Amino acid sequence: MSAPRVDPLVQLETTCKTLLAELQIIWDEIGETAADRDEMLLEIERECVQVYRRKVDQANLSKANIRQTIADYETELAAICSAMGERPVHIRQSDLKVGSLKEELRKIIPQVEEMKERKIERINHSIDVLDQIQMIRNEISGSTESVSSETLVDETDLSLLKLEELHRQLHELQKEKSNRLQQVQNLLNMLNSLCSVMGMDFKLTVNEVLPSLGDSEGLRSISNNTIELLGAAKDRLREVKIQRMERLQDLATTMLECGYPISPGPGAQNPKPK
Repeated sequence: MSAPRVDPLVQLETTCKTLLAELQIIWDEIGETAADRDEMLLEIERECVQVYRRKVDQANLSKANIRQTIADYETELAAICSAMGERPVHIRQSDLKVGSLKEELRKIIPQVEEMKERKIERINHSIDVLDQIQMIRNEISGSTESVSSETLVDETDLSLLKLEELHRQLHELQKEKSNRLQQVQNLLNMLNSLCSVMGMDFKLTVNEVLPSLGDSEGLRSISNNTIELLGAAKDRLREVKIQRMERLQDLATTMLECGYPISPGPGAQNPKPK
């Protein structure tokens, strides 16, 4: 069974009385006068007051430091909550007149750490979306410019609304990328058809238009330049096709004028020219 706890103040008072009694005995043996004893007791009192004052000053400084630390945490917590579009989660215990400053400090620290982690997660999520947005924009513009998405994140606005806005931008760009891929594929199909009709080498033609289209990465190119070049090549081959058709038509007309039959059926005999 443990001994009952002794009040430190009572123990101190008892110790002081014991020491004072011991001092009185020594003074009696020495033969100190009453005046000398009063002077030494005043000196002891002054030293005790100085010790207590020093301890009080240290305690006040410690209290001020803890209050300032709590205030700094509250400011940081409020800033994070504001940036993330959430209400502050901390209510000062001192405002509610319950608990000590150390208890309040122990309570707010894990709240700040939790919000810091959530802030980092939100930033990393935003960076990931911005990276995808930047990549598709570069694919559309044909640019190789590299901009760190970390510099594009506005840490004062990490709300879910902002994140949803970034996701909408990404979705729109992904849709545009899909449409452009389809557009490129349609243009390649048209070029292939035109090359087939005119007996031209499709791969050679495409390589002349845009050498990078000869590899798998190039075939997925969706840049404005790629679409413009493929469109121009398609228009040029169509023009060549039209010119050839016109020449064939002119040739057919000339042959008819000269009495040559056009496109005889199987087994038909060509009449001799007149």
